[in-house]
Amino acid sequence: MIVGRLAPTPSGRLHLGNVCAFAAAWLSARADGGRLLLRIEDVDVTRARPEVEQSLRDDLAWLGLTADEEVARQSSRDYAPALARLAPRLYRCQCTRAMREQPLPAGAGCQGHCVDRGHTDGAIRFRLDAGPMTFVDRRWGPQRTDPRTFGDPILVRRDGLVSYNLAVVADDVADGVTDVVRGSDLLEYTAVQIQLWQALGAPPPRWLHAPLVLGADGKKLSKSHGSAHVGAMRDAGATPADVWRVVLPWLGIPGASSLAEALPRWDPAAGPRGPITLPR
Repeated sequence: MIVGRLAPTPSGRLHLGNVCAFAAAWLSARADGGRLLLRIEDVDVTRARPEVEQSLRDDLAWLGLTADEEVARQSSRDYAPALARLAPRLYRCQCTRAMREQPLPAGAGCQGHCVDRGHTDGAIRFRLDAGPMTFVDRRWGPQRTDPRTFGDPILVRRDGLVSYNLAVVADDVADGVTDVVRGSDLLEYTAVQIQLWQALGAPPPRWLHAPLVLGADGKKLSKSHGSAHVGAMRDAGATPADVWRVVLPWLGIPGASSLAEALPRWDPAAGPRGPITLPR
């Protein structure tokens, strides 16, 4: 069975970029008769805020972005088993930012400073395999990326907090997720996460990267773009239909004013790839 997920991070308000990706996840799961999970991604406890989480839940409910089941939040999970499974490819990194920025040969691993040094403290990194990887995105088609472009990902930070890189893949594996839908800013980074999926002994999911939505200033939407937040739109008198008439054309479904209306017309490959820039 197809299993998708909505995975909001309770550190900022729900904005139109989130809505676009979450709508694609909802439509993808429903169109294939699958299940949709809700997972609160609060692995970074230094940024998670309870009041923001409640606003996210309220906005999702208001828009009709409902899930079939809520699974364990990240802050309550034990990632030790995943780290144990990945142990043969983990190493400690003591790099400073200046060291990481030094130009070194591709594939040197942690920019050549820490691999095989046997450090006993510092961040924990995952050593990537050499060579380019290929995968297929349901919107963007065949992709070919060398994951070493991004460097070996940090799985546990210096302060001991588990990173997004580990948590999101380990959670998806544990939750039985078969379909990952997210913004296109993570399209190329998919190659890194595929290696983590494989190292955890799980087949990678299907991928779908929705258009990235930018503010009128050309920057990725964030909490600084107040008028693009769902809560601000609702406070200004907008209805869910108003929001969907803005967002659904980005997914190739113009003229629809609800998820129910959009569902029969859903095609993961349709619509603009982006980025979408909001008007001033």
